[in-house]
Formats: sequence, structure tokens, C-alpha cells
Amino acid sequence: MRKYFLLSSILVLTFLLIGCFYGLQASANPSLTPSGNQQKIGSRITGSIQDANSGLPLWQGNVSLVNGQNHYTTTIKNGTFELEGIVPGTYTLTIEKVFYQPLKKQVRIRRADLNLTETLTPTFSQSELDLFARLVHAEAKGESYQGQVAVAATVLNRILHPNYPSTLSGVIHHVVVANGRRFYQYEPVQNGAIQVPASQRAKDAVHDALAGWDPSYNATGFFAPAKVGSRSWVWNRTPTTTIGNHRFFR
Repeated sequence: MRKYFLLSSILVLTFLLIGCFYGLQASANPSLTPSGNQQKIGSRITGSIQDANSGLPLWQGNVSLVNGQNHYTTTIKNGTFELEGIVPGTYTLTIEKVFYQPLKKQVRIRRADLNLTETLTPTFSQSELDLFARLVHAEAKGESYQGQVAVAATVLNRILHPNYPSTLSGVIHHVVVANGRRFYQYEPVQNGAIQVPASQRAKDAVHDALAGWDPSYNATGFFAPAKVGSRSWVWNRTPTTTIGNHRFFR
């Protein structure tokens, strides 16, 4: 009986020693502790970004959070962004999107999560936006809303393309020379139809294109196949999509 008691005591002592050994290892190496017991490292910041004029969420953009020791970056997706694992401190938050004035502000990150709602203002003046909407109205007033947004997007894509002027007014009033004659790139500018006031639909389409919606798939131009002769140069351009009566191309 004493023999079995002694053996049981040895086994219990052995299990206790093994448990202590692994407990010390887990304390020395946090990766060995159960995930449910791990403490949260750093804070999280989330944000919603909108167009200051239309209230539309911005589809893309870049976000950075910087101080002397730390630098965090992410992108805007569908009007929101998120940064995690931020060391508490005071940072400069920068939010940027093409065709918008950048936003910079100081934010203090504490242990708790932080949620922000910010707006960005377009770089274009109200008169430029009105000109833009009048062009979209003149070119696509008979098209679907998606078709109007696509037309607006091609104008913005030209601003970013090295083959075209780098300003909105410059793109809209762009003149080309063919066979010794000067032509505006857009027929409504040539024939004066651009002077007609824009519909609210065209204005909304402009704002949607600014916010980042591009149904044209990065096209820089469009034409109506039913109205363009087979010898036109536009047939040689790479098509991106067709919406309604317009074929879009790069």
C-alpha cells in the first residue's frame, strides 16, 4: 500500500513540475499564451470621407498618419478607411484624393479607438463645375445616368493624361488642327450647345465622377457609332465599354 502511495505522489509532483515549466515559458514568450488572453496592441482609427459639396462618399484616396517616430498609411475604399495598431500620441492626419484639396489636421490618438467623419472640397470652382455639367448635359442628355457619369469621367481622365491639357477648362476648350482647320474636341463647344444650362442630373453625374465612379473604365473619349463614319480615326482607338449610344475608348 505504501508502495502505491509513493508512486502516486511522484506522479502528482511530476505533473505539477511540468505545469510550472510551461507556465514559465508562456510568461517569457507571449506568443505561447492563448489568443483570447492577449492584450490589444495599439489603437485603431476609422474614418468616413465625403465630398463637401455633394455629400457623396469618396471612392478612393490616400490617408497617412505621421509623427516623428511613426508613420501609418492606408487607402480610402468606398468612402471609408481604417488604420490599426497605432501607438498613442499626437499625429498629423493627411487625406488626399485627386481633384480635391488635401485635408491636414492634428489628431491625438489615445488608448481608445477613434472614429472620424471628414469632408474634402473639390479643387474646381463653382463656375468650372457649372461648365463641366453643361458639357455633360450637352453631350449626354439623352443617355442613362450611368452614361452621363461615364462621359464626365472621360473628361477627368483627360486631365490626368499627358496628351491633353492639365486643367478642366483646358480639356473642355481643347482645340485640334486637322486638314488646316481648327476644331474644338467637343462638338457642343463648337456649335454653342454648351451654353444651355445643365440639368440637375448632369450636375449629379459630375459629382459622382469626381467622387471616383468611372463607368467608362478609364476611357479618355467617346463617340456615337451610329453617327460616325467608318473612316474616322476614333474606330482605331481601343474600346473600353459601350453604354447606351456611346462607345468609350482610350
